[in-house]
Amino acid sequence: MKELPKEIERKYLIEKPELAFLETVPECRATEITQTYLKEDGTGFGRRIRKRGSAGNWEYTYTRKKKIGFGERIELEDKITEAEYRELLTEADDEHKSIQKIRCCIPYENQILEIDLYAFSEEYATLEIELPDIEKPVILPDWLKIIADVTDKPGYSNFTLSLSLKFPEEK
Repeated sequence: MKELPKEIERKYLIEKPELAFLETVPECRATEITQTYLKEDGTGFGRRIRKRGSAGNWEYTYTRKKKIGFGERIELEDKITEAEYRELLTEADDEHKSIQKIRCCIPYENQILEIDLYAFSEEYATLEIELPDIEKPVILPDWLKIIADVTDKPGYSNFTLSLSLKFPEEK
């Protein structure tokens, strides 16, 4: 049987850095993302669609994820057309709001830092780092202010954040 693709990553809650600062970091690539969660389809996978890009140049993806362990998920992702994206929007889960964020991807010490700046928070952001193994040490830059490792805390998943558009610490 073919092994399903896995996503292994650590996730951190961080103080929200200024986008203008991040854009001065060498090789930073910033893109806008709109992420919408879809209704359950009985497969056991969470489903979402994503619009990503900037200045009218958009890519669309359809993703299915299922947690399989600490920091590990099965992730199936397909590129879709704008028409398919619009059709899937009709399956949006009404309990979840679409998440608007800017993702800054920054190469650092043979890792890619993915910093998500959420439109709904002035105070917090998240940092994700994909790893070949969950136990691999992570190297973080001094200029990031880490609040907590939230790798296995469901309240910090985009799925949960889309329910209230608030981080658990925000009142």
